[in-house]
Amino acid sequence: MNAQIPVPTLLNLNSLASLGPAEAVALKNDVIKALTDHPFFKDIPLAPLAAAGTNLEESVRLTSARDHSNIPSRNMHLADVIKELTRIGFHVQLQAMEDESQLHTTALPIAERRTRTLKGGRAALTALTGFEAINLDEPGAALLNADSQADAFGYQFQFTKLDPAVEENWIDDAPVPHRGCKKIVIQGLDSLCRYSFRGRAIGDDGAGPWGKPVTIPVT
Repeated sequence: MNAQIPVPTLLNLNSLASLGPAEAVALKNDVIKALTDHPFFKDIPLAPLAAAGTNLEESVRLTSARDHSNIPSRNMHLADVIKELTRIGFHVQLQAMEDESQLHTTALPIAERRTRTLKGGRAALTALTGFEAINLDEPGAALLNADSQADAFGYQFQFTKLDPAVEENWIDDAPVPHRGCKKIVIQGLDSLCRYSFRGRAIGDDGAGPWGKPVTIPVT
């Protein structure tokens, strides 16, 4: 059985920034143990987290031996581990959104958070408002903007030059969601084609609905 990942869970991404070095190392070990060779999450890359964790462990060892000159390195390596945990957390969320039953097989205490009744006055995420797509002067590039939502910690954007009514045609613009929803530049598009774009907000209780696609010509 896969390891239990303690609180803060990968879902509660906002709490990762408060991890100390020892907590980050412990969570890193639990995450790698839980997700290695997992049948549903096996495609999430774990090597960058393992490498960042090794560097942090060495920095912690040196600073624990009163080598205070390594404190800046320890802090840098801690930031690297938190970044990788955040990346994996986004991947876990996005993959599990289509099949919540998979969350139970990882022993991640996420499903309860995503399906419970909202408390504390937190509003459910809604479709993005103010969403716009702008063709840029740079060939094959577009700019996306949307209004932010108070209870969102990330935003996911997709594009397609095929029929936007077919779900399989949509492509993520980035491997993980964006922290903001302003001035999102998408590059590498085919010039002289019409593209559709859409976005949604992501919060502690899952993702909001996709907004209505916006279609523009890309030069």
